[in-house]
Order: sequence, then structure tokens, then C-alpha cells
Amino acid sequence: MKRRPQKLDALPESGLLFVRKGQYDALAPSLDFIPGMLHDSTVAIIYGPSGCGKTFFALHLLCSVALGRPLFGDKPEKRRGLYVGLEGEANIKARIQAWCVANGADSNPIHYALGAFHIGDDDDVANLIDRMQQCETQFVVIDTLSIAMAGLDEIAGQHMTLVVNALHRIKRETGACVVALAHTGKNEKAGIRGHSSQLGNVDTTIEIVCHNKETVREGNKKHVIEHEVTLATPRSANVRKQRDGEGNRKWPFVLALKETALTDARGRPVTSPAVDECEQFADLDADAEAASPAKHLSKSDRAAMAVLSALIAKHERHGLGTPKVEQFRKALRRAEWRQGDKPNTWRPAFKRLLDKLEVDSNGGISHAL
Repeated sequence: MKRRPQKLDALPESGLLFVRKGQYDALAPSLDFIPGMLHDSTVAIIYGPSGCGKTFFALHLLCSVALGRPLFGDKPEKRRGLYVGLEGEANIKARIQAWCVANGADSNPIHYALGAFHIGDDDDVANLIDRMQQCETQFVVIDTLSIAMAGLDEIAGQHMTLVVNALHRIKRETGACVVALAHTGKNEKAGIRGHSSQLGNVDTTIEIVCHNKETVREGNKKHVIEHEVTLATPRSANVRKQRDGEGNRKWPFVLALKETALTDARGRPVTSPAVDECEQFADLDADAEAASPAKHLSKSDRAAMAVLSALIAKHERHGLGTPKVEQFRKALRRAEWRQGDKPNTWRPAFKRLLDKLEVDSNGGISHAL
């Protein structure tokens, strides 16, 4: 039976799109509807520790984009948004109202959904896709990933593959930008809590950082004081990974308490935080620049970072997840890094290099310095 020629301007509903030699597909390039941050038809994870402001930042993006309001000095493209709130349901309307008060909006600009949703349940995912298609949703935030995958093991690669595949299914069948909010683990430097495949199999990762640490110098010594995190604590959203795009961009903000038109069970006005965009935190940026490990890399370390960057890019292209320490070690050997060293000096040099990197609990290395 003769096969019908495939259209080259759209992916098939199932299976592969085959492109003959001498031709190219006609798929439209992905547009960063929030310049430098989020693209259409991609999967992203916004992550950070509890209390860092992930939810408020995500709502700020959703509501601003829904109205085409400027975001951190850039003009986004309008996109219809949906917020799937799986925690703190009773407070979601207050959070949206607080954003409206802070930004002079007359009414709620986004759809939101409350209740139970499990990303490992095909019916739940199909129902979400159906709703998104009905409302022509172009930007969805799922808050949080840990609740959406209740009963699954974040550490198990098989379970995380199922979860990430479901996020890609939502993206593929709706064309939307799909964002999931996630927590960091006990070691915040290791990044997203759970299996390292989360980093390798998504398009964008954004870390919310609280700048609550202060370096104090006393004579020739210095130590770090960790202040309590409050609404006024400087925060920043940092792009840690951007597939085929520029990473390392940063957007600074604080949280400000706003009074809404809602009242609580005792009849008192309800308040809720909202994002307040800021200029660069000059003092913090200077400290971060001075403390940056990249400032103190030796020539051989910089050569190793070039090898690591190439290895991470290769893993991303082939969907192999985050490179492991052992894979990095072998890549350095192949690249003849410090080839003149004897084993008893090469191994300590490699260990010192790893100490400067962020290695997750599974031995994965998500980004170079």
C-alpha cells in the first residue's frame, strides 16, 4: 500500500516525522514569548526552596503575559494562561487578587484549576489537555510537581521519566509552554530535588534564589551570616538551562504584601504577597561576582569546564539526561586533560574540580562554571 506523503510543517499525532535527504522540515521555530525566559511549546521547571516565592513568581508571569504587561523591562507576547493549584487552594484567589492590586488590573486575567490531579494518571492528563484545548490555553503552570506525582518516587529514574513524558505530552498536544514548580533538596546547591533526568529532559530550568546571606569580614577572616528570609529579602530568578538558547540570565525581585477585597472568616481584610520587580541589587551582584567560583578557575580548570559544557550539550541533544561524575571523568581522560600528571596527582586535581561543581544526589552535573 502506497504511503501518503507526510506534511513537514507539523509533527504527527503519534510516531515520527520522517524528512527525506535533501529536504528540511517546515516546523516553525519556537518563540520566546517571554524574551530570554520561556518559549512556546516547551517544558520548563521553576525550582527553589520552600518560601522562596516560586508560586508568586509563576503567577506574576502568568498574569503579566495574559495582559501583555511588561515583564522586567521586556514586552512579552500575550498568551492565555492556566494555573493548576494543588496546594494552598484556599489562598489562590487572594494571591491573584494581590497581583491585580499591585498591577492595577480590574479582574482576574487567568484561568485556574483546583482539586486533585495526578500526572501519572492518563485520564487526569487527558482531561487537563481537553480543558486546555477548549480554553485555547497557551501557558500552563502546575504547582507543585511533588503533589502532582504523589505516590511516585522522585529519586527513581523510571518514575521521573514517566512524569517528564507526561509534561511533554501536554506540551505536544496543546502547543503550550508547560511549567512545573519544584523544590530543591536538603542540599540546595544540588538543584532540583529528585532524579537528575528532570534537568536533562526539559527545555528550561529557572532557579529562584533568596539572597539572604551576607559575607562579613573581620580582619583577614570572613564568615557568612544567613539572615531570616522575609518578604523584603532580595530574590532573583536565574535561568540555569536554556536549550538552544542563552542561559545565565537573571531577574531580581522582592515580595510586597497587598490588601485584597477579600475577607477572612472573621471579616478581616485578606492580604497576600505579590512580586515587586527590582533593578539589579548592586551590592549583592558585586558580592556574587567576587565570590563566583568561575573567577578563581585555573587554566586547567577552564579547559575542564569546556569539556563538561560539550558533554552536557551532547547529553541534551540525545536526551541522555544529566552527565554523571564518571562520564565526566572519562570525557576528561579522552580529552587528555592534565595528561602529564601521574595518577596520584590527577585524582586529587579531579576531586578539587568536583568540589567546585554542583553535583546532585545521583551524581549528576547539570551545569559548568
